[in-house]
Amino acid sequence: MYRNERDKETERERMPYVQVDTNLWAVMRYPKDRPVAMIQGLANRENVPLFFVMTWHPEPSKRRVVSQHDTLEEANGSVLWDTRAVAEMSRVNSGPANGRR
Repeated sequence: MYRNERDKETERERMPYVQVDTNLWAVMRYPKDRPVAMIQGLANRENVPLFFVMTWHPEPSKRRVVSQHDTLEEANGSVLWDTRAVAEMSRVNSGPANGRR
């Protein structure tokens, strides 16, 4: 999937996640003040690791599983960006260099 370690690090910077506990990661996108999803790592009876993507909620009992993946990177990649925040920022900041429209 990655051509070299540099590509892998670039991808990780682009799609950040933070380990908050053993086998629990917070997936950070926009807005950056809270996670947009959580990834829970578990093993099945054959000790095969599985990663479950869950919706974000501050109360853990209200999180819901939305997908299952074989690797942490696949699980992280399945969480999409909210492009509305980026589109709004580029709309506000686009225009002529002098700032006049």
